[in-house]
Amino acid sequence: MTFKILSLDGGGIRGVLSATILKEVEKTLIEKTGKKLHEYFDLVTGTSTGSILAAGIASGMSASELLELYEKEGENIFPKCVRWQRKWRLLGQLLGNHVLYPHEYGNQGLTNVLKRRLPNKESGEPLTIQDIKETQLLIPAYDVYSRNTTWFNNSSPTAWYSNLELWKICTASSSAPTFFPPYELPYNAEQSLPHIDGGVSANNPALMAIAHALQIERQNKSNFNLNDIAVFSIGTGNTTCPYTYKEVKGWGQLGWAGHLPDMFMSPATQNSEQICYQILGSVKQNYLRLDFDLNERLKGETKPGLLRKTLTKRDKPYNKYIAEQINEYQEVSEEIDNPDNCPELIKAAQCYLECGKVYYEEEKVPVRSAIQRFIDLHPMTEEVKPPQLAEVNQ
Repeated sequence: MTFKILSLDGGGIRGVLSATILKEVEKTLIEKTGKKLHEYFDLVTGTSTGSILAAGIASGMSASELLELYEKEGENIFPKCVRWQRKWRLLGQLLGNHVLYPHEYGNQGLTNVLKRRLPNKESGEPLTIQDIKETQLLIPAYDVYSRNTTWFNNSSPTAWYSNLELWKICTASSSAPTFFPPYELPYNAEQSLPHIDGGVSANNPALMAIAHALQIERQNKSNFNLNDIAVFSIGTGNTTCPYTYKEVKGWGQLGWAGHLPDMFMSPATQNSEQICYQILGSVKQNYLRLDFDLNERLKGETKPGLLRKTLTKRDKPYNKYIAEQINEYQEVSEEIDNPDNCPELIKAAQCYLECGKVYYEEEKVPVRSAIQRFIDLHPMTEEVKPPQLAEVNQ
């Protein structure tokens, strides 16, 4: 029996891809156990857009409701008028902060969406992190004042954030630099702490979740250990655009600013994936990662000592799962702030579920089979749940 962790990456509007995969996971869970996501997983963690998914799951939302959130509210999170302004660099320099997506913009904005979507269903009041009772919740955001990552969790009842509304915590975790302004969280009656996107330190929060579970074990001196942890990790698609030395050399300050999310968050995600795989590797069934390249951009097969060549201008990049499943050679947008891309992201995720394969238990198996195996190998139990933790990394 295992302590089951669901980990959800950051990635802006590409969270719709994660929500599509979650819909399949929940469907399989209901068929096999009659339980929903928040009833099956012992801990749910998410960064940035993953924090919205994690908070929604922990509050009892279905995967279908989460998918609908992206489809219906994407344009409210990333207003088209702001997105248009961001296309013009010179205009952006003149307007300054006005080319960042505002947290509130009339009835639009991330905070307004989260207020609507994360209420306390019983009272109608805003849901706080301490209102989450059925599963443990962990959301990272980066505190730019104290210069450390805050591990927002519902296992620390005396932490400074214990009575904070969940929508505020998710806004803080989702405030990606170059896309959103920082978000100010009240620390006490007179002071506040500015936070930015948790992806700055942990875009893939699986490793943090493992540490959180082990911290519980150490403080409570239980028999719970690393072999009792199973991680189900879901990404938001890998960006694949290769850059040459000549291109990168010519970027300059503004060029680098435009590539910050792509260049700095993806490596942290991959590092977390590799470390999780290594530390959970002694029990091969205890780690499953579902993610895929959004586009094929290189020619031929990988060969030792030889770099693959990029596609020519005549060869359009394409998603290999869409090509294999429905024979359409379609490029999938890798933008993280354009809700118009939701249909193609959903299509890519659905095709990945249909024909994709993933390494699990030391073999390559169809994605759906891997999902089913994980659930079969890790049935629900109350016995291995660690006791509540007094405080974690305030």
